Amino acid sequence: MYTREMIRPRHVPLILALIVPFGAFAQDVSRAELAERQSHHEAPLLLDVRTPAEYRDGHIAGALNVPVDEVAARHGVLGIPRDRELVVYCKSGKRAARARDTLQSLGYTRVRLLEGSADAWRADGRPLVVERPSP
Repeated sequence: MYTREMIRPRHVPLILALIVPFGAFAQDVSRAELAERQSHHEAPLLLDVRTPAEYRDGHIAGALNVPVDEVAARHGVLGIPRDRELVVYCKSGKRAARARDTLQSLGYTRVRLLEGSADAWRADGRPLVVERPSP
């Protein structure tokens, strides 16, 4: 059994490093930061993990659509280097967090979430690409 004296404050970072995955410390990308980076053509790779129907109804320009349940199976086909910065989003953030965890478990080291996900992007009045079927 550990006593309070055995776990000193200087040991806390080491203990956290051993039990918390490295990627968990990565901060979300703010919507303002992403929009700014897009305007300078410096945006990271965007991964929309919603369904194809949700994607067609409005997605962020440049985003690839890989539904969350297909991320593990399709990551290799996409040819994305494991050290490339990825920003993952969905409708509200839950599926994006699942996809981030999956990608990190597959060795992707720079995976971040879009703060607020698609709902917040839309609420801000930011542009979305809408795909309509051809007549």
